[in-house]
Amino acid sequence: MANSESGESVIDRVVRILGAFQKEAPRLTMSELARTAGLPGSTTHRLASDLLSAGLLERDKDGRLSVGIKMWELAARSNSVEEFRRSGLPVLEGVHAAVRQHVSLSIPRFDNFTVLYLERLDQHGSVVNLAEVAGRLDMHSTSAGLAMIAHAPLHVQSRFLDTPFEQTTPATETDPAKIRAHLALIRERGFARLPGVLVVENVAYSVPVLGAGNAVIGAVTVVAPLVEDAPQLIVPVLVAAGRSLSRIMGAERRPYGARPWLHGRDMQLRDMQ
Repeated sequence: MANSESGESVIDRVVRILGAFQKEAPRLTMSELARTAGLPGSTTHRLASDLLSAGLLERDKDGRLSVGIKMWELAARSNSVEEFRRSGLPVLEGVHAAVRQHVSLSIPRFDNFTVLYLERLDQHGSVVNLAEVAGRLDMHSTSAGLAMIAHAPLHVQSRFLDTPFEQTTPATETDPAKIRAHLALIRERGFARLPGVLVVENVAYSVPVLGAGNAVIGAVTVVAPLVEDAPQLIVPVLVAAGRSLSRIMGAERRPYGARPWLHGRDMQLRDMQ
């Protein structure tokens, strides 16, 4: 691919154009697209015209551009992430019906230690859920992220713990030693719980989803208001869902962890961060 004067390839510039469309701005004029993508108007017009011809962009009656249906068609036809989302949706629906709280499905992005959300089922109420479909959140401040990194290879965990952590609320843990200890606790118990970390009023529970070779491929999460926290209900349902989806995705059967929640022992939830 030919490079621009800045050294960017055509593919790089196309990605910038497609990435300019956001949930808050799904339709853009040509000038808005150029400004958001940070490209010259002539370059944007030429590449956008090619994308329109290919069906990867569409134009409405007012002349505004948006991502074309063909983008979804190509991704849905053969994308492993979409296959995981389809497999996980019935499991999420079962969890949602049982706990009657917000439920989501996500995958790890270990290149930049973020969580990418694939699906979300909402519960009516006042919960502020920051996990947007096709959106990302930092791994260290989400129960899904910690559940997944706790089951990642050791060299990935080491890189993660060497990353500077930003505090989102006063309850966000940023001390690598304490986070390492928390990851060990998550592996022992089989789930992660974060109260008041991403949103002060919320509590989030997550379990990892494993695939072939028992590699971690995702997480199932329940988000509830702290005033409605019900671990005796949420944890058994969520752990069962994680194991069920893991089997669907090809994971081998593994021995259960300590599971104090199953034996009625004190889970010491107040001590979990």
